[in-house]
Amino acid sequence: MSSQIEKGAHFARSHSDPGIIVLPNAWDAGSAIMMAEAGFRAIATTSAGIAFSMGLPDGQYISRDAMLERVAQIVAVVALPVSADLEAGYGPGAEDVAATVRVALGAGAIGCNIEDATGSPHTPLFDVGLACDRIRAGAEVAQRANQPFVLNARTDSYLVRPGDDRQNFAETVKRANAYREAGAGCIFVPGPMDQGTIARLVREIDGPLNVLGARAGMASALSIADLERLGVKRVSIGGSLSAAVLGFVRHSMGELRESGTFGYTQQAPSNARLNAVMDKYRTR
Repeated sequence: MSSQIEKGAHFARSHSDPGIIVLPNAWDAGSAIMMAEAGFRAIATTSAGIAFSMGLPDGQYISRDAMLERVAQIVAVVALPVSADLEAGYGPGAEDVAATVRVALGAGAIGCNIEDATGSPHTPLFDVGLACDRIRAGAEVAQRANQPFVLNARTDSYLVRPGDDRQNFAETVKRANAYREAGAGCIFVPGPMDQGTIARLVREIDGPLNVLGARAGMASALSIADLERLGVKRVSIGGSLSAAVLGFVRHSMGELRESGTFGYTQQAPSNARLNAVMDKYRTR
């Protein structure tokens, strides 16, 4: 637990320290190890990537226990702080989010995402009051556990598009600031990837802002350095890397079936190299 507290405290401080936080999103222990090998100081998980790796679509088709089991596997193999993508908290009530954060702490996570999308086309976002209660409940669990924990409150106003761009912006800012008051340590706004909107969000949201640096099929024109200059505090990549890996598999299998060639092996590390990398982390 002391190691978890130390990692959690370091991760929490990084949200107020100078510099941008870059969080690649892992979907299993192997991908987490490769991210640690690349030198990142913290990682997150991707619910989409985990779902895809289990042969499921994204969107809470995985149970809380199954998702946290995968998070625990990732935490176990890397010494880095790991923030967990926990979708909408696996239930509509504040007590559901509280239970989810409690299990996440037990799995060794030092933070998590909780989103405000309901999955219903009729009411795509939780009522703001209920959404705040959900964030508050999760934050209180971490406080009672005396565990540094960054609850990254995600608002999906832009993704579900209940209004036009002006309305979406206003709704996003309203929700973001309400979630901050409810105890969120960071605000995650997926969707906008243009300089103007991101700069306005940074100005209007009273707290650290997390944005997506890339989405599957849509890389941002803004670099990490650009986002840092705009005032973004945290950048993640969501399920885009896991989607790219599956896209590579699909392309490679097309080559194998249609031309009978093995071009996909050219950039693959050898088994010996991968064995050496994995062995470094095997007894951590």
